[in-house]
Amino acid sequence: MRTLSPSGCDWSSVVATTAAVVDLEATARSSGALRRARKIRRAEELLRLALLYGPGGLSLSGAAAAGDAGIACLSDKAVLGRLRRCGDWLALILARLLAARRGLPAAAAEGAGVHLALVDSTVICRPGSTGSDWRLQARYDPARGRFVDLSLGPGQQAERVDRTAFEAGTTTVVDRGYGRARDIRAAITAGSDIVSRIGWRSLALLDLAGQRFDLMAHLPQGQAPVEHPVRLRDLDRPLRLVIARIPPEKQAEPQRRLARRASRKGQTTQPGTAIAAGYLMLLTSLPATTTPEQVVTLYRSRWQVELGFKRLKTLGRLDALPASDPDLARSWLLAHLIAAVLTEDIATAILAFPPSAAA
Repeated sequence: MRTLSPSGCDWSSVVATTAAVVDLEATARSSGALRRARKIRRAEELLRLALLYGPGGLSLSGAAAAGDAGIACLSDKAVLGRLRRCGDWLALILARLLAARRGLPAAAAEGAGVHLALVDSTVICRPGSTGSDWRLQARYDPARGRFVDLSLGPGQQAERVDRTAFEAGTTTVVDRGYGRARDIRAAITAGSDIVSRIGWRSLALLDLAGQRFDLMAHLPQGQAPVEHPVRLRDLDRPLRLVIARIPPEKQAEPQRRLARRASRKGQTTQPGTAIAAGYLMLLTSLPATTTPEQVVTLYRSRWQVELGFKRLKTLGRLDALPASDPDLARSWLLAHLIAAVLTEDIATAILAFPPSAAA
């Protein structure tokens, strides 16, 4: 993943790609990003300014002096004012680019016959910060190898599966942070199946007779995963609880994490928590044609969205946030996300035309 060049054919490709999904002039004015056509006369120039400051790696002073990029010279204060107003507009551009991706045909996961959507989040902190400044929630398509939705919010924003756009007919795969009744209901209501990791006390599970289901009494004794039919209150559709024992050689790290967390909080780990750490507990709405072993395999494909976040933060430099002003930081982050999406889309278009035999 490379940053977009501020000159030459890259810029014409950027304009063509964005203009195909959004009216830059109309939306820049309706969102308040472009108010007076003075030194910045067109929305295209404003987008270029945002990309120069964000993924282009320029400071406010550098962006202010970017006359060689076809932008009139501005003062630092003028650049700051324009970029602080760009957040809503850049968010709209990003949303339109990603919506176009979701319109492409999906491919099924090998061996399971399902279309996967991996949902997860990551936090972004400015240098010197002691907390989580921003949270990026994402939906990743492993068959296409790319993000199909991205939602940027404050760091305190709760993880919710419906913060990204659902695609009916897909199977949403989420980690324990999303393993709540509201998220499971939201996915199923939207026409998506779900595979969700859960904690041993995170949900009030019922058996098919409507009685409390004792999860700890149904842990498997052997290595093969087991499944049990369960229900959630206010959800008519029965679900499947798949429990798999974590291999002994991989149990040490979860136990260490539990011990560190308890030590930081001055608490003692409950016996049930220590026992549950040795098991993978998955709740799914997939039909019985997907075996418990396949459900476990589908969940373990989550590493791909984590790798996608790593690419954004390392190759895309999303973790190098320089701005502390919230509005400026938001524009900087959104410009980086737009650049990442555009770079992938332009590269895909180029790869669609293989070299000729005569070349």
